[in-house]
Amino acid sequence: MKIARTEFILYIATSIDGYIARSDGSVDWLPAPEENSYARFYNSIDALVMGSTTYEQILSFGDWPYPGKESYVLTSRNLSTTRTDVFFINGGIEEVLEDVNHKGYKRVWLVGGGKVASSFMNRGLVDEYIIVVIPTILGSGISPYQSVQELKLDLIELKSYPSGLVELRYKA
Repeated sequence: MKIARTEFILYIATSIDGYIARSDGSVDWLPAPEENSYARFYNSIDALVMGSTTYEQILSFGDWPYPGKESYVLTSRNLSTTRTDVFFINGGIEEVLEDVNHKGYKRVWLVGGGKVASSFMNRGLVDEYIIVVIPTILGSGISPYQSVQELKLDLIELKSYPSGLVELRYKA
């Protein structure tokens, strides 16, 4: 049962063995996104949701990559920013749902990490899964499916790229 009219899309890159980051959180093994696919997806979303660890990881890359799109950062810590398009949410998923619905957002990207993604999945809030499989085996790392209940998904699209990446799109 959908709680919100907003669609939440989990768009993530994983290793072949299903990890979104190394055990220490590093993502140095990730290639640059396939430009056409990523740009099309990014232009289709209204806002982003992420956890504080993912937020801090993104900050370490340099310039903020999501200007002009509101970003909700779920955290239990006191974080601050001078950006007017980044909001820290201590109240949890309900506060995000209320705000994105109030603002009329249609599509929201669940950027990560694993805890945030799992929270949305376990509440049945993820409408679409876009999983980009990177041809790398890490052997261990951080799973995007931490404590997720069993889910059956329907494959709606599969794309492969010359670089070896495979993009899988599923509907819940």
